[in-house]
Amino acid sequence: MSFTRYILLLCLIFATLCGCVRQSANGARVEVLRQGQLEQPESDANIPPAVYVNVRDNTNKLSGLRAQAESWLQRQGYTIVPNPSEAGYILQVVVLAAGVAAPESVRQMVAAGYDAPSKLDGRGGTALVADVLLVQRNVPSAKQPARSKLKSISKRNAVASSQMRIGLLALQEFKVDTGVPPIFAETMGKELATHIHGASGQDAPAQPASPQ
Repeated sequence: MSFTRYILLLCLIFATLCGCVRQSANGARVEVLRQGQLEQPESDANIPPAVYVNVRDNTNKLSGLRAQAESWLQRQGYTIVPNPSEAGYILQVVVLAAGVAAPESVRQMVAAGYDAPSKLDGRGGTALVADVLLVQRNVPSAKQPARSKLKSISKRNAVASSQMRIGLLALQEFKVDTGVPPIFAETMGKELATHIHGASGQDAPAQPASPQ
């Protein structure tokens, strides 16, 4: 075999291996861990199906979470609004940790609950941990004067508030220097939409195809 053909063969093998690694990351099996739940409001509460989504990523390793959450919520029949004053549901997600970690330490971190310490430790898996706050509230009618519309979250209008910690765990290590695999954002977005729909007390609709 000539040297040139040998080099080309090595390049082909390397490209194939890279492709397998990439496919493995995007198709990884991700376990969902939860502590707490998003509560249903009182049965007589009249909450419009409009959601304001706020995502704060303290890790800078997760991209596309807000878009994924909004996409799944829209598929559940909710309207996404740009201002919390228009929302019946205000969803705040704080991404606390993302990266390589020991699976058992991740499970313990999630079990500790909302607002507990969230430092990843060890090896053996790849994880994402986030704290979730959901406020459900009445929204002033559009027929009322503009001054009656809220500019921010108000205890006066809130009818329910709940907190939850969510962890995502893949039992394999990924390089996360440029971010965790896209499957993490998609899984988290779907999980958030599912819990909000459950907290609304409505019957779950048929599951749509995964957003691209």
